[in-house]
Amino acid sequence: MSISSAIWCSMMMTMMKRKGSLYEQKFFSEALEHGLEVFVPLGDYLPQDCLVMNSAGKIFKIQIKGTESKSKDKARGGLGRYMVTTSSGSTGKESIDCTKVDILVAYVEDEDIFYNIPCMELDGAKRIGLYPHNPESKAKHEQFKDNWKIFRVT
Repeated sequence: MSISSAIWCSMMMTMMKRKGSLYEQKFFSEALEHGLEVFVPLGDYLPQDCLVMNSAGKIFKIQIKGTESKSKDKARGGLGRYMVTTSSGSTGKESIDCTKVDILVAYVEDEDIFYNIPCMELDGAKRIGLYPHNPESKAKHEQFKDNWKIFRVT
């Protein structure tokens, strides 16, 4: 790898980390506005980005991911979709371990919307497509758009 490639890779990683931190902070703020308590661990080595507790004391383990722009979806007439990488790990990407994460929070920056998806609904997927811009979408994960009621479970 050349020096310029190494510098570019380092800059991209920094930018991605910064975006991830922004998505996390937006979620923390939104969760607090929905009456939830948010607990954030020190460091970023755990499979959860935070724990959320509802008013009944139930705790949820949360992994936060996000995306900023739409990609064209040729299979759907070029309408486009937001792709979110749901896998984890810096080397070999692996599906999220649902024994360690209860809910995947996917933030779509362009639409300023959260999807609160139960981990088991990911079915081991490493990437998912979201369609917040399409009210007619019947895609699997659309039912979890702006799904704050998931945290009301006791």
